[in-house]
Amino acid sequence: MEELELLKKDWNKDSTEFKNYSEKEIYTMIKQKSVSVTRILCLIGLIEIVLWAVYGYIDGQLPAFRMALFAVFFALIIYFYFKMKTQESSIFLMKSILNIRKVVFGYAGISFLLIILMNIIDFKHNTKDFMAGLNDGYNHNSPHTTNSEQMTPGLGNYIVFGVVLIIAIYLLYIIYKKTYGKILFNLKKNYKELSKIEEN
Repeated sequence: MEELELLKKDWNKDSTEFKNYSEKEIYTMIKQKSVSVTRILCLIGLIEIVLWAVYGYIDGQLPAFRMALFAVFFALIIYFYFKMKTQESSIFLMKSILNIRKVVFGYAGISFLLIILMNIIDFKHNTKDFMAGLNDGYNHNSPHTTNSEQMTPGLGNYIVFGVVLIIAIYLLYIIYKKTYGKILFNLKKNYKELSKIEEN
């Protein structure tokens, strides 16, 4: 929002023009930005669950626990979103922003940790799936043509899959950082701006 960016510049300069903005106007701009950020969060969440559903379909099994985790996450975000839209107090808006940040941080952390743990627990099985997938791709077969249970991984196979897995997890971390991390950062900025209003 151009108005909010202009406000920030005036705020940082501590110029007399800052007095042209009332607390209510500042609050309204921050509220609109927070609502907009929350909308983006919902959109990102929906895209993520669609991608996981597609992955589950390709893999032959739906990630039920992840879907349930997302359902809880999405329900909380929707709840705080509508609560934020109806609030007229900066104190309550600050609380909503904090709650949303906690939900986002919790979901991203649990989701990322879950990915790591599941791959560690199912490392042997996933290595077999990886080998079967490579075999199908190399021979131009349809997905799941090769029975992964018939594959016998060697040390080299484990190392190759481990390297691929580390790269994939790192890329996923970058994606989470660029999406959920940016949202957390924006919400934190909004919270600080509201804190300035309360201090004045």
